[in-house]
Amino acid sequence: MKNFKQAIGTYLILPFIYGISFMPHFILYMISDFFYFFLYHIIKYRLPVIYENLSNSFPDKTRAEILVIQKAFYKNLMDIILETVKEFSISKKEMKKRFKFINPEVFQEHFNNKKSVMMMMGHFNNWEYGVSTSMWVPQDCWAVYARLENKFMNKYLVHTRERFGFKLYPMEDTYNVMLNHKQGDKLYMFMADQSPHHSKIKYWTDFLHQQTPVHLGAEKLSRMLNMAVVFIDIQKVKRGYYEITASTLFDDAAKTQEYEITNAYFEKLEKIIQENPANWLWSHKRWKYKKGIKY
Repeated sequence: MKNFKQAIGTYLILPFIYGISFMPHFILYMISDFFYFFLYHIIKYRLPVIYENLSNSFPDKTRAEILVIQKAFYKNLMDIILETVKEFSISKKEMKKRFKFINPEVFQEHFNNKKSVMMMMGHFNNWEYGVSTSMWVPQDCWAVYARLENKFMNKYLVHTRERFGFKLYPMEDTYNVMLNHKQGDKLYMFMADQSPHHSKIKYWTDFLHQQTPVHLGAEKLSRMLNMAVVFIDIQKVKRGYYEITASTLFDDAAKTQEYEITNAYFEKLEKIIQENPANWLWSHKRWKYKKGIKY
């Protein structure tokens, strides 16, 4: 009965999603503007969480400055949501036009050196379009995802994200997949900036003026498999257009010290957030756990 309800719900909502995705971008952004107003002024979606995260991360900013960033965050979030819907139907040609890779030769160099790559990024600007990386690089590209409870919607979301060349695997299969595909021609995309479950907290780092619990999976795997570690910075050029810049953090992860990769990643991420603070995912309860408190 549960599967039947999930199937009916999925096949009722999919025509609506695809209908929106086929709309031209200028109409999508009109819809985005409408829902921004609704989300921010009417629903006030996670407003206290966002304000607290911003205030603690930028203690030197005034309340007025925080409110300006907060407002810009809501606008950016709605654009990302509508652009993600557009991903259901956007062509590869259009995606490549709107999501331009500035220096894909960084990945070519690692490929030539027979080094698999741990590509690390944050929930910054349109991270969903990170799957288009596969159109610019020579590696066989893989990405982890959180499996949805609704297996029918899960199937369509996986298909959408794999349209541009990435292969997706469930989070719980990460170690098995990577250990069984450790040839030097792979790229694995990881976003490591969300909060781990309190039972899995092994390390804290200073991030945006706060002691922050962090995931260590990307570091452990890249060191274990002696991968190159590359950070990608996604910047918005104008509405609907982005540029990706890659920078190698480490050529040989196996030669790094414990936590060195994690600290370098968060240092890089913090820098781009400080430059354009509205573009990070502030609605996530990133600091719900406090160091020294047992849960």
